Amino acid sequence: MVSITKLFGSYGANCKLNSFNDEMKFFAKMSILDWCGVAYAGKKEPVSKIVSEMVMEESGVNKATVISNGHKVSSRGAALANGATGHALDYDDTHFLFVGHPTSSALPTALALGEELDSSIEDIILAYMAGVEVSTRIGHILGYSHYNAGFHQTATSGSFGSTIVASKLLGLNEDQTINALGLVSTRASGIKSQFGTMGKPYHAGMAASNGIEAAKLSKLGFVSREDGIECEQGFFQTHGWNKEIPSRAVENLGTEFLFPEIKYKFHACCHGLHSFLEALDDLKKVNNFNPESIEEVKIETNPSWLKVCNIQTPKTGLESKFSYKLTAAMSIYGTDTSKLESYNDDICFEDKIVKMRDKVKVIPNEQLTDMQSVISIHDGSQEIKSTHDLSDKIEKNTLETKIVGKSVSLLSQSKSEQISKMLDEPEKNKVSSLVNCLAS
Repeated sequence: MVSITKLFGSYGANCKLNSFNDEMKFFAKMSILDWCGVAYAGKKEPVSKIVSEMVMEESGVNKATVISNGHKVSSRGAALANGATGHALDYDDTHFLFVGHPTSSALPTALALGEELDSSIEDIILAYMAGVEVSTRIGHILGYSHYNAGFHQTATSGSFGSTIVASKLLGLNEDQTINALGLVSTRASGIKSQFGTMGKPYHAGMAASNGIEAAKLSKLGFVSREDGIECEQGFFQTHGWNKEIPSRAVENLGTEFLFPEIKYKFHACCHGLHSFLEALDDLKKVNNFNPESIEEVKIETNPSWLKVCNIQTPKTGLESKFSYKLTAAMSIYGTDTSKLESYNDDICFEDKIVKMRDKVKVIPNEQLTDMQSVISIHDGSQEIKSTHDLSDKIEKNTLETKIVGKSVSLLSQSKSEQISKMLDEPEKNKVSSLVNCLAS
């Protein structure tokens, strides 16, 4: 077996800014802008407040900012709190090869450690791109066997990506970076049973914090296995891996990039629901149906999603983000599923929504990929049907317009423009300026 630990450690230590193509840089900017908006909007969420309060109680070294309250703590503490904040709304980017949320673990690491080290935004963009490319590839190797075994790649694969980010910013050499990856292989954790609770966004913070811890320990001389990811009883073999390494995960490292296949959320719920919600939106555009006349709604989806976002009778706003049946009912009755406030406890018990929810059937279809869905609505006189595939490419101009629009809605016009300008001139701006914008 190829030494995965050494392969990605060597890459992380040696890649340069000019080794990334324009497409990678474009999607890096889009993902950073997207995450900033989502994190800013998530600052008031309970999980953000609780984790921020915890790291404040443990503060003693004041080097990095907790964006939810503006206080400074250790970079490891800030990464933990800000990672949880950025994933609190479950509105951040998703990668279907990674099988999780790569930015929500890598970027908080970059921001926290970059602030401690007085790095430029250009410095953290390089570290971020290296980190998300590695975490995407490791996530692809782990694949759905790992995910279906109950692990959450945002926490597991994300820890490896955040370790590359931290190692890059700390200037670790190749051996130190490999050692850091070996060390974090025994630290990476996160299980899907936490979905629908505060535990899920906490996973992103865990991964972000793990990366800083592993890289700093390696820099201090902490010794770990150089093959910790792939060795006997190593991370792969103990975490549901199917013993296959897809060629795309290891080939053309540094010349071709998998991260630009990233997908963005334009509905404020689990990404597993987005394909059918897009298909339903298409139906609503061309059909003026009466919700009261609907007798049955059928949603066909890849079976893998049934353990992720198929809560039958959600009782909280957070649970509603993981329910095919409830989000379908919400959308049919005109609730804007792109708005954060649409997902609340009250809507879970609204009479007409509950009645429609109970008319929805979710049907597993193994012929569909994890990015495809089919929705059918039967109203007694006719059945209308629509399909959608999230893998269909969106033109860059259209995508940028949508990301900027989402950013403005979450941040405000002025903050969105301020952050966009920083990202357009990364060499001229410090990380602290970006963090202060998010914290204010």
